[in-house]
Parts: sequence; C-alpha cells; structure tokens
Amino acid sequence: MAKKENIEEAEVTEVAEVKEVKQTKKTTKKTAKAETDSEVENEAPVVNEEAADDKKDKKTTKKTAKLTTEVEVNEKVVIPQEEAPTVKKEAPKPVEDPVEVSVEQKLVALYTLQQVDSKIDEIRAYRGNLPLEIQDMEDEIAGLETRIANFKEESKKHQKDISDYKIKIKETEALIKKYEDQQNNVRNNREYDSLTKEIEYQQLDNQLSEKRIKEITAKDNEVAVKVAEAQMRLTELKSSLKDKKDELHSLVEGTEKEEEQLLQRSAECEKLVEDRLLVAYKRIRKNARNGLAVVGIFDEACGGCFNRIPPQHQLDICTHKKIIVCEYCGRILVDKGIIEQYNA
Repeated sequence: MAKKENIEEAEVTEVAEVKEVKQTKKTTKKTAKAETDSEVENEAPVVNEEAADDKKDKKTTKKTAKLTTEVEVNEKVVIPQEEAPTVKKEAPKPVEDPVEVSVEQKLVALYTLQQVDSKIDEIRAYRGNLPLEIQDMEDEIAGLETRIANFKEESKKHQKDISDYKIKIKETEALIKKYEDQQNNVRNNREYDSLTKEIEYQQLDNQLSEKRIKEITAKDNEVAVKVAEAQMRLTELKSSLKDKKDELHSLVEGTEKEEEQLLQRSAECEKLVEDRLLVAYKRIRKNARNGLAVVGIFDEACGGCFNRIPPQHQLDICTHKKIIVCEYCGRILVDKGIIEQYNA
C-alpha cells in the first residue's frame, strides 16, 4: 500500500511539472508577441514621419524651382531702357533675279560691239600716223635738248682746261726769267749747266701746255659746231611739231565727239557680253590683221578668211543655239538674221 501511494504521488508531481512547463511556454509566447507588437507600433510612426518629410522636401524643391524659373523669365523679359537702345531695322532688299541672256542676244551684242570698234578704228585710221609722228618728234626733241646740254657742259670743261694751261704757261715763263737772271750770277760752269737744263725743261713744259691748248681749242670748236647743228635741228623739229599738232587738232576736233559716243556705246555693249567671250573677242581682234573678230557669212563663206563653211556648221549658226567659230581663222560667225537685227 505504501508503494502505491508513492507511485501516485510521483505521478501527481509529474503532472504538476508538465502543467508548469506548459504555463511557462504560454507565458513566454505571450511576452514575445507583446514585444513584437510594441516594436511594430514604435516603428510605424517613424516610417510615416519619414514619408511625410520626403513629401515636404519635394514640395519645397518644386516651389523653389518654380520661383527660380519665374525670376529667370522676368530677368530675360524685363530689360532696362538704358541697356537696350532702340535700333531701326532696315527692310531687307528684294533679291534681284539674274537676267539670263540668250545666245542670240549675245551674238547681237558681239556683232554690235564689232561694228562700233570698227568705226573707232576708221576714225583713228583717218588720223593716220600723226599721233605716232608727234610722239617720235617729241622724243627726238627731248634727246636733242639733252645732247645740247651735254655739249655745253663739255664746252665749259674745255674752257676751264684752257684757262688752267694758260696760268701754267705764265708760271713757266716766270721761272724761265728767274733762271736766266740767276745765270748772270753763277760761280762755276756746273751751276750754269744746271740752270740751262731747268730753262730748257720749263720751255718744253710751256710748249706742251700750248699744244694742249690748241687740241682743246680744236675740240671745243667741234663741240660748238655740233651744238649749232643740234640747235638748228631742234628749231626745225619744234616748228614741224607745232604744224603736226595743229593738223592733228583739226582732225580730232571734227571726230572727237563721235569717238566719245562710240567709246561709250562700246562700253555699254561690253556689259552685255560675258567676261569669257569678251576676252576671246579682244584676243581674236588683236591677232586679226583688219581688227575683225565677229564676221558674217557671205556666199556660204567666212567673211574674214573667205573659206567655205560646211552646211552643218551653217545650220548650227542659223539656229543660234551656240557660238560657232571659223575652223580656219578662229573668228566668231553670225548669220544674216543677226545682221538684220543689228541693222533694225
């Protein structure tokens, strides 16, 4: 019986211990749950506060950015009157369209230019070689004047040399007289011989000076003759130059106005021609004997060299699509249509 009672007490103690263990487990679970709930409650407001702060910061940055943009706009728009003076803008000039000149118009302008230049050549040929002759006379007159001036300088030099030699002769004569006086007072034959030699030497020097004077005088006479001839030629040239100038003036006076008008018309025609064509025209005109650079077709032949032109080239010339030159002389060819337009 005692054993049974001990077993029952042991079972009761074990049951009590199991209950205590269960209660401790429950209490530990409750405490752990309470702690987690308290931590969550404590952390939640912190997160909410951080989010609110972020929103406030974003709003403030937006406001500041908006204010800065408004200030910049106001600074750009609002300009003080002193810094921005009013400037009147000129209205843009209308752009002129380049005038296109057809090949036919170019040919008419070239033919007109050729006719004008030919008339100028006729006027200048009418004057003849008078301008060239006048130029040659003026050059010869200038040369004669220079030559006469040189002759006069040479004559002055001759006169100076003659005067120097005459002075030298006077000095030698004075020495000769001195030595002759000393001969009368010599002491021995040696002094007499030495004085005699000095007198002979001075006499020879005197003769040499006289000879030089004669030579220079002859040269001076020749120079004087040349000066006289040059002076005579100069007077003749001046008189003939005056006559030539009067003749040229009379010729120019009658054609001066016409030449000025033709030169002005020639300049106007050159403006209608391209630079390339104008250069070619002047080159051909310079090389041509009669000054013709633009010629017409007469009897199916070139009006400059009179060589026959092939039919195909004649057709190309009549169509006025391009500028055709002669195969033989290089002159620019035009047809009757261009000549009729010029005459009209």
